[in-house]
Amino acid sequence: MHLSSNEILTLLLSISIMLIIAKIFSELFIRFKMPAVIGQIIAGILLGPTCTGSIAPNFFTWLFPSTGLLNGIIFLGLIFIMVKVGIEVELSSIYKQGRSIAAVSFFSILIPFVAGFIASWYIPAFSGTYKSLPSSIFFAIVTSITALPVIAKILLDVKIFHSDLGMIILTSAMVNDITGWILFSSLIKAVETGSIAIISIITSLGLTLLITIIILTIFRYVLNELLPIVQARTEWPGGVITLGLVLSMFLASLTEAIGIHAFLGAFMGGIILGDSPHLNAHTKEIINQFIDNFFSPLFFVSIGLGINLITQLSLIQACMITLVVFISNIIASLIAGKISNNTFIDSLAIGVGMSTSGTMGIIVGIFALQYGIINTTTYSSIVVMAVATSLLAGPLLKLILKPKEEVSLIELLDNNFIPECTCTNRNELIQKVSQHIQKRYGYDANKVAHAIIEREQLMSTGIGQYVAIPHARIPECKKPVVICATHPQGLDFDAPDGKPSKVIVMVITPQHDNDVQIFIISKIAQLCSNPNVVLQILNAKNNNEFVAILKTTSHIMEMEGYGTAGHN
Repeated sequence: MHLSSNEILTLLLSISIMLIIAKIFSELFIRFKMPAVIGQIIAGILLGPTCTGSIAPNFFTWLFPSTGLLNGIIFLGLIFIMVKVGIEVELSSIYKQGRSIAAVSFFSILIPFVAGFIASWYIPAFSGTYKSLPSSIFFAIVTSITALPVIAKILLDVKIFHSDLGMIILTSAMVNDITGWILFSSLIKAVETGSIAIISIITSLGLTLLITIIILTIFRYVLNELLPIVQARTEWPGGVITLGLVLSMFLASLTEAIGIHAFLGAFMGGIILGDSPHLNAHTKEIINQFIDNFFSPLFFVSIGLGINLITQLSLIQACMITLVVFISNIIASLIAGKISNNTFIDSLAIGVGMSTSGTMGIIVGIFALQYGIINTTTYSSIVVMAVATSLLAGPLLKLILKPKEEVSLIELLDNNFIPECTCTNRNELIQKVSQHIQKRYGYDANKVAHAIIEREQLMSTGIGQYVAIPHARIPECKKPVVICATHPQGLDFDAPDGKPSKVIVMVITPQHDNDVQIFIISKIAQLCSNPNVVLQILNAKNNNEFVAILKTTSHIMEMEGYGTAGHN
């Protein structure tokens, strides 16, 4: 392939500008505890026809031509983003939780799906100029699908990622993503064949489900057999990353070849890669960094390059879609909460968390626009809805989950410090701490240890930076119990940064008091977010030194406006 000097210049310059502006806005949004991808989309809007295109149209057209290599790179970015989203899905968590998330997952798909379909069919302002079976199904999918990476980031920001409530939201979002992409792939397949009757959509759905089952069984088995060989015979982590990405692109090619879009194959490839027991958290993080710092910014900036919010936006439509997404998801979670015996506050929080359509809603909108299911005005409304739900979810969750004032973390930890444990693995440490709990509080050590270990198997509690917060809710517990243990060498709690956990804070709370668990875990995460505090705790020799560190840190946090370790 021969590229002219002008083509090389515009390609390199456009990528450079997109990456640097995306990075600036990503960092800015992260500083304000907002998703980085939203900053990247805003950066694209500023670079796109809404701003730059209006001020300097000739320069915009030259820098970002409608055809060329840049579009191919951006599409490749989309494929890798789908791989990343798939990696975030933990099939083992879905299998293990099973019935505990069944009601939330079922209703959070069904109610928004029905609400989106009815609203688009009967309310012209909602659907725009389109009123057809494919467009109504599209709106049903876009109101029910979630943005797993954005939800995970929001849960981390509000400090409930590792809580039971956070696990319910995250796992339900995984189920929603799988279901949503299977349904959307079926819709695209039906549209491509030119037949949009119910029977053709059902046939497409059957084929999509068959391919999904084959990937999640046969290809999953092949990958799990190959990964140990690659790990043993190639340089780490290059060999593992190459195998995973090559397999994902092969599956994307396979699904594209048989008439199901490539994004489903990439998504499923990511799922089997992320679910493999041979892929550790550190390797996942390397893959994520590779995608997040090149392909992801290019793709999300390109979203802003493709819309003009001055001429192509219906604010009424955007507001209506946003309201339907929030209201339908909250209603669904309240219904599920009644069945699952969740509190009203927990159900409300789940509904808000599941309302984050974010990046996945935008990606669905891109394909719907390409296949003529929606127009550019509706697509712009989808982008605004996705940005709005992503930005509002975090503050709303903080408002809903405002912690109780009466819980004092310092008082809970006083006389509950076990320095320099010599355990050889996390289960042994959990059992040792459980024996401490039995001696001081009278709770059966075996029951406590079993509950904690069972919770560990559902989702890891290592939060990174040498800290882990193993926890569980048990029926016998009347008041929260918090124990801090240190381990000089560190133990594997499967932290996302791959580092061993040297400060382990174990928490048990009453069975039906989810609020106090969220409060305690969020305060511990906040307390240990400073590496110097973690180092000081590791060096503490006795309970008095430990409590002194907590009080000093608490005072500093209060002065800086973070609240305290005692009261919020």
